[in-house]
Amino acid sequence: MAKSAVDVISSAFEHTKQQLTQPFRFGQWTRLAVLALATGELSSGGGCSNSWGRLGSLAKPNHSQNFVDPTDLLRGINPALIGSLVLLAVVSGLILMLIWIYVSSISRFILFESVLRKHCDSFGAGWNRWHSRGMSYFWWQLGLAILGLGVMAVLLVPLLLPLLAAMRAHQQPGPGLLLAFLPMLLIFGIFSLVMLCIAVLAKDFVVPLMALEGLGVLEGWRRLLDMMKAEKGSYAGYLGMKVVLAIGAGVLFTILSTIAAMIVILPVGIVAVVLVIAAKGAGLAWNPVTITAAIVTGTIVIVLLLCVIAFVNVPVAVFFPAYAMYFFAERFPALHARLYPVPQPLPHAPEAPPFSPPPEPIG
Repeated sequence: MAKSAVDVISSAFEHTKQQLTQPFRFGQWTRLAVLALATGELSSGGGCSNSWGRLGSLAKPNHSQNFVDPTDLLRGINPALIGSLVLLAVVSGLILMLIWIYVSSISRFILFESVLRKHCDSFGAGWNRWHSRGMSYFWWQLGLAILGLGVMAVLLVPLLLPLLAAMRAHQQPGPGLLLAFLPMLLIFGIFSLVMLCIAVLAKDFVVPLMALEGLGVLEGWRRLLDMMKAEKGSYAGYLGMKVVLAIGAGVLFTILSTIAAMIVILPVGIVAVVLVIAAKGAGLAWNPVTITAAIVTGTIVIVLLLCVIAFVNVPVAVFFPAYAMYFFAERFPALHARLYPVPQPLPHAPEAPPFSPPPEPIG
């Protein structure tokens, strides 16, 4: 009888504890943090997104103190410069998204192997070993992202066009237009949930099939769907249990991430306020040089915050892949053999010669 999604929770916890603390290795913890960022595995526990929401609320300025008026940032800036920066941000965002999908596709296999073996090797060896499988997964993820963006455009653009027309004519949107959003938002929510389930099933179950059986993405999906037909309830229970675990992990690691991020934000914020006051006192204004410096500084701070949050959330990045492995191993013999290796029998010791009594004394 295959174990259920509840039965394997303890095995995943024990696996995580053994890999991260027995013994504790700072280098492995750091490499796993990088893999967590590369694969987006932090979002499995809900810790990263919730942390940023809380950090945003904590970072709201206090208008009772006369530090910097946000409206002052836009005064004196050339509108053409603003448009160029917005266009640059959009193009850069698309390029970064493409790079992230590429890196995450290969890193997903490296993370799978690292959790399976309870040891994270160097990235170079893992990258070369899993590049071909990762590229197959990359093209599938890219196609899924394009499909998702296309469906989102089909759902939202017809509603946004009348809204933009009303705003351009300086008119208030009518109640009919606002009510038209409700069914579309419901459809959009259902579509987003379906896309999320597809992504979770792919990274949790299709990737192990590809890694251990040498399959392509489509063949891996065919094998997975055949398995799911026999146990629809078990896989549905797994998805539901993962949501519950993600909520619990999100609450816990949001608190830990917020504490760790505050350790970074507070000194950086104090330095930023001092520099802004000094710059205003020196008569500096916003121009391409100061804007570029602000963007570079902000990017460095964001990267530093991501690294701190990723380091704190390493247990999440190990637990959820381990949880998927122990559940799927009950239904995938090749994975079960890797998680539960059969101990090799000890070689037989040579048999001792039969005991013979010492010779009797002469006489």
